[in-house]
Amino acid sequence: MEPAHEPSEDWESKSVKSWMVEYTVKVDEETHRHLSMIQASDISDVHHHLLRELRKMYQTSERVDVTVHRIEPVTTNTDALYFEGIYAP
Repeated sequence: MEPAHEPSEDWESKSVKSWMVEYTVKVDEETHRHLSMIQASDISDVHHHLLRELRKMYQTSERVDVTVHRIEPVTTNTDALYFEGIYAP
């Protein structure tokens, strides 16, 4: 008899959410500040996506120094009263 597989358990633990990553890149004495939104399931997945993004943007650079300032999951809890009457369609 084959073991039962419950895909719903794996799905719950691997839910994808948005992460905000703020970092600085120093290349050839120039400093560039970045703010990225990354879709990932956990912090190690965020690191993989960030490395892929850096390799793509700075593929011709010989040395790249990266300082990560902040990595936070994005929440969608907003208070609509802050924007009431300010913006109109």
